[in-house]
This record gives sequence, C-alpha cells and structure tokens, in this order.
Amino acid sequence: MAPVKISYVVSFSSQDPKYPAENLLSEDGIQPWLGCPKDHRRQLSVELQLERASPIGYVDVGNYGCAFLQIEVGRSSWPCDQPYLTLVPTVTLMTPADSKLDQNRCGVRMFKEADFSELTVGQKWDRVRLTCSQPFNPCSRFGLSFIRLRTPQEQEPDPPRPPLGTVAPTSLVPLLRLTLPIPRRSKEEEQLRNHLWKLEGAARSPAHPSRSARMVLLAAWKQALRP
Repeated sequence: MAPVKISYVVSFSSQDPKYPAENLLSEDGIQPWLGCPKDHRRQLSVELQLERASPIGYVDVGNYGCAFLQIEVGRSSWPCDQPYLTLVPTVTLMTPADSKLDQNRCGVRMFKEADFSELTVGQKWDRVRLTCSQPFNPCSRFGLSFIRLRTPQEQEPDPPRPPLGTVAPTSLVPLLRLTLPIPRRSKEEEQLRNHLWKLEGAARSPAHPSRSARMVLLAAWKQALRP
C-alpha cells in the first residue's frame, strides 16, 4: 500500500483564517482545520483534490472536536451537479456526553475497505469530500487535524508460469509421465485396469478412470518402477 497524496483544497464551507483547510495538506498534522468562529452552523465540509486518480484502501482521520463524520468520493471529470458516492457512511467520533463536556476531542479513526460502501471499493477516485458536524455543543470549536489516504494492499503476484515447451502437471499421472520412464503396460497392469473398470460399473471409459482408480494404477506403476 502506498500513500495517496492530496494536491489542493477544491472548496470548503467555512474556515478559521488562522486554521485554514490547507492545513489538511500538511503531512505533520500540527495545525488543524477549524470552522470560522463567526460561523454558527454546526456542520463543516471540505473537498480535496488528489494528486492522481487512485483506488482507496485505507483512510486515517484525526478528529478535532467533531461528533460525526462522513466521507464521500468522486471524480474531477464529473459534472458539477453529479452527486458524490459515499465512501464511509456517517460515523460517530465523539459521544454526546463527551461533546457536551468537551473531552476526548482528538481521537484518531482508521477505516479500511471493509468499512467502505461496496460501490466505491476497487474504483479509482481523485476527489474526497469530508463532512463533519458537532450538534451537541454550540460553543465548541471543531474540525479535523489530519487525513491520510492509502491504496489497498498489493495483491500477491501470480505464480510463475512454466517454461515454454513444458506442461504444468494437473495430476500425479501427467507429472510421472513428464519425469519418470514409465514402462510399457504389462499383462498384470491390463488385468488390473480391466478389473477396476468392472468395479466402477462401466460408468467411465477405460481411458478416463476415476480418481480412486488412477491412484491404484499409480501405486502399481510405482511398484513396477522399483528395481
């Protein structure tokens, strides 16, 4: 997984000039983004442009007094009136009791693909919208201290393909054919094959015995190969 960098702030609903939304672009997360002190609405939103369109596998958010948070994703190529898709449905960052007492303000929440809406998983996005609110404490300043995005974990590489001119063994019998000098069928082997075919009720062709029959024949071949 690799970091997904944020290029710039597209828009915001409110900000304190001392704590602007651009603080979310800082990698150290020292200064938060807070709403304007004169703005008495108890909801803030900010829209961020990512450096490139990428799948999102992990989101880490640093809270700064918000009670609720919702995360949405979209694309810069979409029309302005096209709604974004919900990545993380509204989650609780502070309880009503903590909000009223103005305590436990600076927790960190970490989200992974299992927390995301199914429609957004595995697709590439270059816009992220964060909407946070604090309806329980009308006097508390609130916002976010940081956001970190990362791509999903890399898939394990496919097993190496066999070299050209070889056949990948799909059962023990083909593997033996490739690696061992199989002797010509003896009279005893033919009798064993016919006997197994009769036991299976002639439901299978002698050329395509069942797995159990193949194992018996394999044991017979191994015995024939021993000095």
